[in-house]
Amino acid sequence: MKNRTCILISHNVPLTVKKADYVVVMANGRVKAQGTVDELVATDAFDAEVLKSIADTTTATSDVGSSQHSSTSVTEIEDEENKKENISKGKLVDKETKSEGSVSREVYFTYFHYFATRSNIILILLFFIGAQLCSVAESWWVRVWTLASSHNSMLVNITTSAIHKYASFSITSILSHAQSPNWWFAPVVESPVSASILSVSHSPLYYVIVYCAIGVAFAIVNSTKAFVTFHCGLVASGQMFEDLLARILGANLRFFDSTPVGRLTNRFSKDIESLDQEIAGTLDFFLGMVFTCATVIIVICAITPAFMLFSILIVIIYYLIGTFYLTLSRDLKRFTSIAKSPIYQHFTETLTGITTIRAYGDERKFLVQNLHFVDASNRPYFYNWMCNRWLAFRTDVAGAIIVSLAASMCVIYVGKIDSGLAGISLSFAISFNDCAIWILRMYAELEMGMNSVERIKEYIETPPLEPPAEIPENEPAPNWPEHGAIEVSNLALRYAPTLPRVIEDVSFNVKAGEKVGVVGRTGAGKSTIISSLFRFVDPDSGFIKIDGIDICSIGLRRLRQSLNIIPQDPTLFTGSIRTNLDMFDEYADLQLFEALRRVNLITADDYQLLIDSNGKLEQDLENAENPNKFLKLDFEITENGGNLSQGERQLICLARSLLKSPKILLLDEATASIDYQTDALIQKTIRQEFSSTTILTIAHRLKTIIDYDKILVLDKGRVVDYDHPYKLLVKDESLFKTMCEDSGEFEILIGLAKEAYGSGSK
Repeated sequence: MKNRTCILISHNVPLTVKKADYVVVMANGRVKAQGTVDELVATDAFDAEVLKSIADTTTATSDVGSSQHSSTSVTEIEDEENKKENISKGKLVDKETKSEGSVSREVYFTYFHYFATRSNIILILLFFIGAQLCSVAESWWVRVWTLASSHNSMLVNITTSAIHKYASFSITSILSHAQSPNWWFAPVVESPVSASILSVSHSPLYYVIVYCAIGVAFAIVNSTKAFVTFHCGLVASGQMFEDLLARILGANLRFFDSTPVGRLTNRFSKDIESLDQEIAGTLDFFLGMVFTCATVIIVICAITPAFMLFSILIVIIYYLIGTFYLTLSRDLKRFTSIAKSPIYQHFTETLTGITTIRAYGDERKFLVQNLHFVDASNRPYFYNWMCNRWLAFRTDVAGAIIVSLAASMCVIYVGKIDSGLAGISLSFAISFNDCAIWILRMYAELEMGMNSVERIKEYIETPPLEPPAEIPENEPAPNWPEHGAIEVSNLALRYAPTLPRVIEDVSFNVKAGEKVGVVGRTGAGKSTIISSLFRFVDPDSGFIKIDGIDICSIGLRRLRQSLNIIPQDPTLFTGSIRTNLDMFDEYADLQLFEALRRVNLITADDYQLLIDSNGKLEQDLENAENPNKFLKLDFEITENGGNLSQGERQLICLARSLLKSPKILLLDEATASIDYQTDALIQKTIRQEFSSTTILTIAHRLKTIIDYDKILVLDKGRVVDYDHPYKLLVKDESLFKTMCEDSGEFEILIGLAKEAYGSGSK
């Protein structure tokens, strides 16, 4: 940072001000004081602890730093080598894969298993057959009607002359004729000359009624078929979504470490959309075209049997065209599917780091990367439509051949078939080409849709699940854990079978109510130990017992409900302060305010006013100058607590833990984003409120844990020291002593540890 301007925002005042050229002290949203260190010391801008640290540690820091520089360097080199070795042994995130060749039968069977039962599938197929029978019946009835038209035209001429010659009718005669039950079978006036013809002829209304009846039957069958198909498709989509969600939520943490969020987003967005909107419709259309083409060939062959010889050639031609088309279009769809994941992943990462990107003025780089991923996603889509044009040209040629063959057959069968049958044959042959094109395209679309089923099926079956949530036969007592004693024996942990162990042969005991600090360099295994208590990582060997019960023998739900953790990255949810403190509405408002007071988010005076007003203290947060938002439990918290500071988010998590009063409390850098003064108050609160609670605290801020009962020192996954902090500080070649010396606060720390050790021995 030489010759560069550095603005360092920090609450660690003793470590930052002594090397600063200029200091700005903030308080309550305003500048409290500013100037050089000497100027601020002269104006009493710092408290006594900071002044003592500035005076006592400057020389010690330089001496200790020079003496420890060499060993530190060796350790850093070893850590880097170990990291490279671990990377070579196991890859964290694998490249997203895609299947090859046609979609397997197992994928189709999986979808139809969700789609419907066997009886429902048979019913749907019967609906398809019924729709084709109605379609053929329509054409057949038009033929009958057409053939009868010649008789009707002759009949009209005869009856017209007969009307003038033999009859004179009136309105009365028409009405009397209309009352006859068979009035639509014969005209109003019957000619004796045409009696033989009229005995078998029908009026046009008769043909219209029958044709309409066939049309209505076709509409009912087709609509019912579509309704049943789409209903089954939605049921299948909903059930697959539920199974996918349950599997993902139940997967172990290793799966989330090795799976980018973009892949999950892709499954839950585009692939589920394909199930919801595309597959059922594509399946309905595809089967409809298959039955239509089969009907066309059957009808043509029934009218002109010689066409059966050419139908074999036609099937071969379309099979070859379809094979070339499907081979390419199917893989293009797969490329489209996996090309979307990087877009989601990159966009999510960009939103997460948007402040850093803007701070470095690097927006264009990320914009170009996003456009690159979008282009990569659109490329196979563009080529897929080129394949569609290729298919359309070749199927048009094949369709022209079919129409020519059908017309030739009609010419050959002149004298053996009437004009109506010839018309049916030609009309069906003309429609065959469009049906064949759609068969190929819909089959390709179906294969593409089944690619989504294939991808969802992969995540329904492959992610390893966590251990069972409940084991009834090993359910502990209702008051477990009653004391909070922890026994860790020969514990070894690894994140995956292919990865090396990160914890090796760790053993230590924590008595009920003890406060234990866990320290060590980055990567020493501190957070892994905490994770193992929740069984986020199961032991490779050894065991962990809480109050004498092996945690691996009980269900996860009971275990995790019995523990409480305040993580390094505090987790808040979109909602209000109330919903984040009390998700299940178990506590009164005054209890929530009491928890906020204990973590110093509201003052004691404000809390007393709340008690006097029975928790109904009103404060105008909009008009007040720098108001305390925590006096209003309905104050809205945005996603992940984005409208709160890091420290405020951690304090809310701490208040949430205070409400539950657990027997075991785990803190993972819970106060790392809080200033020293507030941290001291919180630590005092923890010692008072959790006096009978077993506490394990991971801390880089050594002052936080210097007065704890024990310090567990880890290095490279092994226990190096485990004793009272004062004993470790006076011990030669103690890693904890080295860490305290490196902090620049050694004199202060050893004084606090000695004081705590003396009071504890008394």
